[in-house]
Amino acid sequence: MPRGARTEGYSRRHRFAAPGAFGPVLRGSRKVRGRFATLHVVSAREGASRLGIALTRRLLPLSVDRNRVKRIVREIFRRHAAKMSGMDCVLMLRERVRREDRGEFAAEISGLFDRLPSAR
Repeated sequence: MPRGARTEGYSRRHRFAAPGAFGPVLRGSRKVRGRFATLHVVSAREGASRLGIALTRRLLPLSVDRNRVKRIVREIFRRHAAKMSGMDCVLMLRERVRREDRGEFAAEISGLFDRLPSAR
């Protein structure tokens, strides 16, 4: 497949690879808050942004629910312009996401990415 064919992909360059790589992003002062989640943001490199998702068992005890939330966030990031803005982002939940709130959660995550200054 040609390199430009997967513009909506979620390749390795869009992920944090090393353990503990979230640290500098979480210590950064820039946060975008919503009801369900907080998006920690740091300017990084030009080109591809990286996305990290930090979920706890305290808020989502079942691994099925944690994996579903991760899948929702990755899908939104994969299709959003923030993916190419050169930002490192780490998403942390603030409150439990229930099955009936998933649509509202997805809309909020998209809105958080919209509020990033370089995502427009």
